[in-house]
Amino acid sequence: MSTIIQKKTYTVIITKDLEEDRFAGRCDELHANSEGNTFGEIMENMKEAVELAAEESGSPTDFNMLITEQ
Repeated sequence: MSTIIQKKTYTVIITKDLEEDRFAGRCDELHANSEGNTFGEIMENMKEAVELAAEESGSPTDFNMLITEQ
């Protein structure tokens, strides 16, 4: 018998503050937010923020992030 594991997909919105030259990210579904100096850093920070928020809310912690830039 095989087990099917379904992943949850959370939408993450990334914006760049041109004045401060930093990135900000948010996942409205989980009320998770983070910042980073580079795109790579904001991606890592948002992954961690989504993992923590999902765990705290009892949501699936096996997930994909759908990234939208604004």
